[in-house]
Amino acid sequence: MSSSSSVNNLKEEVLFFRNETFYSFVKENCGDIFLEIMLAQDISSVECLLDVGNIFTFLELYSNELVPLKKAGIILNDGSFVVKKGILHKVEIFTRTLRVLNQQHSTSSLSRSNNSSDLIIPEDLVQKFPFLVTLITYSKFIMKSKIDFTFFYLMMTNIINNSIKEDRGYRYDSIVRQFASALYILGGRTAYEFVRINVSAFLPSIQSIQSSTASSENYLTEGHFDFNRVGDYFNSKKTTLAFCAEDCTATVSKIVYDTQTDTFIGFPLPLDQNGLPIAKLYSTDSFTCLENWYLNDPIAKSLGAHLIQPLSSS
Repeated sequence: MSSSSSVNNLKEEVLFFRNETFYSFVKENCGDIFLEIMLAQDISSVECLLDVGNIFTFLELYSNELVPLKKAGIILNDGSFVVKKGILHKVEIFTRTLRVLNQQHSTSSLSRSNNSSDLIIPEDLVQKFPFLVTLITYSKFIMKSKIDFTFFYLMMTNIINNSIKEDRGYRYDSIVRQFASALYILGGRTAYEFVRINVSAFLPSIQSIQSSTASSENYLTEGHFDFNRVGDYFNSKKTTLAFCAEDCTATVSKIVYDTQTDTFIGFPLPLDQNGLPIAKLYSTDSFTCLENWYLNDPIAKSLGAHLIQPLSSS
């Protein structure tokens, strides 16, 4: 199955491949280099692969352990890394085909459920699980209500579908994953784990959310104002009005290393001639330079955030 035509002939059963079966499947379709990149990131299933997003972002990090894996691309003179077009093309076809299969699988499962004949619930089952009567009554209310119950429907469908599978076979709708990411970011690790444990089969693991967030294009960089993305978002909303807000909170003074940007975070950033922070200023591979920063530069005692939200022009 090395050609794109054979990849397009994949069957739905590949969606449930795991561990050695999954690795053999990847090697057969994408080759040894891509398999090594998967193993280095501990990606052991189709579900995990589709959730991670851009798998090659991992290779942009600075580490001696990644040098053997960077044969998948070319390191330019400015230090940036570019994946070889042939490998990128092969992987894009592979992942795109898996996403189509995954969508078809979800659609067919829903169709089979909707096309089934009227369901008769045995009396002993109702006595054991009386909430089924409440659920049916509530479903009738949802059908007549003008309130949008889309998320509630997706949540219940996700929980029920996962409850009849093994733990390792759990799958999550994209909307549920977006909710999970928001809950993890806004509520924190403890709140997220509390909900996940008490509402079984509803939310993905913390490790899965962390991997998805780390590989997201929405990754925040200290001192960087993403005006281009703001402009694109405003254009999509067809508005030029916005609400801007600034917030600041005290924080524990410490220096941390950001692997995504290869910079040390915790030093106050100076401003350029336009009054904007100079992003990625504290980046070095010299221990002497880092030591000098520690001795001579102040460490930030607060964390500031600048937010902008579009307003409807109407």
